[in-house]
Amino acid sequence: MNVLWRGDILQKLRLVSGLILFAFAATHFLNHALGLASIELMQNVQQWRWTVTRSWPGTIILLAALITHVGLALYKLGGRKNLRLPRWEFIQVVLGLTIPFFLFPHIINTRIAHVYFGVNDIYVYELARLWPASAITQSFLLLLVWVHGCIGIHFWLRLYGPYRRLMPVLLAIAIVIPLAALGGFMVAGSSVASAIKVPALLNNLKEQTNWPGHEDGQTLAWLRTLVRIEFAALLAVVAACIAWAYFARLAGPKASISYTGGPMIKVPQGPTLLEISRMYRVPHASICGGRARCSTCRVRIERGSNDLPPPEFPEAITLGSIGAPPGVRLACQIRPKGHLFVTRLLNAATTGPEAVELDEADSGGVEKRLVVMFVDLCGFTRLSEKRLPFDIVYILNEFFGVVGTTIATHGGWIDKFLGDGLLAVFGQHDGLQTGCRKALRAARAIDYALDSINEKLESELGQPLEVSIGISGGTLLLGRIGYGEAVDFTVIGTPVNIASRLEGLAKEKGFQIMLTRDVAREASWEPSTEFTMTVDVRGVGEPVEVIGIPRGRDLASNILALSDEDKATHKPRGWIQGLWRDA
Repeated sequence: MNVLWRGDILQKLRLVSGLILFAFAATHFLNHALGLASIELMQNVQQWRWTVTRSWPGTIILLAALITHVGLALYKLGGRKNLRLPRWEFIQVVLGLTIPFFLFPHIINTRIAHVYFGVNDIYVYELARLWPASAITQSFLLLLVWVHGCIGIHFWLRLYGPYRRLMPVLLAIAIVIPLAALGGFMVAGSSVASAIKVPALLNNLKEQTNWPGHEDGQTLAWLRTLVRIEFAALLAVVAACIAWAYFARLAGPKASISYTGGPMIKVPQGPTLLEISRMYRVPHASICGGRARCSTCRVRIERGSNDLPPPEFPEAITLGSIGAPPGVRLACQIRPKGHLFVTRLLNAATTGPEAVELDEADSGGVEKRLVVMFVDLCGFTRLSEKRLPFDIVYILNEFFGVVGTTIATHGGWIDKFLGDGLLAVFGQHDGLQTGCRKALRAARAIDYALDSINEKLESELGQPLEVSIGISGGTLLLGRIGYGEAVDFTVIGTPVNIASRLEGLAKEKGFQIMLTRDVAREASWEPSTEFTMTVDVRGVGEPVEVIGIPRGRDLASNILALSDEDKATHKPRGWIQGLWRDA
């Protein structure tokens, strides 16, 4: 299941209803922006929108979305065991609770006035009533709705790779739309306010729009006050539910949680493990905000797993997507009832931004766009069968020394050694595009390095060493993973899985290097179609377009020259024993 659609049925309903409301708001604000051109254009486009939004299907969908979104938000808020939230989620909740106090009266003035009082609430009518008396209030409502929706959209899509690439463009659009809408509202409102200063024009407007009389105006004012009071009463009920649950838990049974490395806490039953961590300020990573879409809050249950029910559908899907071993659970989905001894598999110092340095001591959970490279010796198991352990270690150390130096020279670092292979990472200090170019240059240099090491070890080997290389790039999560003293800083994510599979596929297809098309694109390289293919990668939902390279020295020369960006970050390394010059 795509990461965007993970979660239980209530989360999906809240998401879909929110998207419907956001689409309505976006088109409404774009309609406002047309006021920069003319009021006539605003009204013409409004009529087109009304054919959809004020049709019976459109009305039912919008009303259902509004009731569903507000109702589920209040239901979720009422079910919270504590109000300690990430900053972004707290801001979104506050904005969401504020919006109805401004939105519901606006609905009374427009749709309710139209349906029950026969008001023709065209733009001129609304502008005449709102400008300038309610200009600030309506502008505030517009910003509340837009910021609330954009926060929700961002933290929903941030796990989706294409969104990360388009984020600068989408951010610009997210800024332009409300500014244009406010500008259109201001220009059109000022124009209408000037026009209705002429009594004859005002009287004509009132006649054409069936302007509410004194009695109808009082009724509408009473309805506006009533909806505010009713929503405030709903909030009071929600607050009472939270308070009741809090005091009920204090008097109820307790659960105890022991974290590896501390602390040990005792807490009333009810909250999820992630909520417990937040309540007691225990650092705990969570990118998706506890919605079971990501796996960053996962923990290993050292003791007490028998007291937990098995994973439900959303948790099982997410755990399955990362191949989680038995005993690993999502902290946002489990509610401890007895004693749990858990190990947090990712620290939670931060989840971005991309400029965070890798050497921060507690930077577990950092999201960055990086390039990963798997390098593996081909046929080394067969090669080592008749050799003494000392000989095997000697050959591997010679190989790793030369390859490791090449990787370091080209700005990469070795994440881990894997038997007769290794995983390297590029782009940590200078971004994905430069990282892609450096990774390809490193792959080319490794190919030439094989000539050097094969010449040196010819008498030892009897046959030349060959390697297969897989390269992929994208969003990775960096964190300290392990247990006890065996904790190491490493990278995890779909690009690691893809690079590993491509390394094996390169070996199978007879290529020395296999990389994703995205890596070539980021490196500003357009390869020929001769060795381009589409492959299915286990664990990846969609086929991946890849490029096979027979030898590293066959890489195009245009990706080898240092760009201006590369020159700014390129630092020549000193020569050490066994280092060769790039051919």
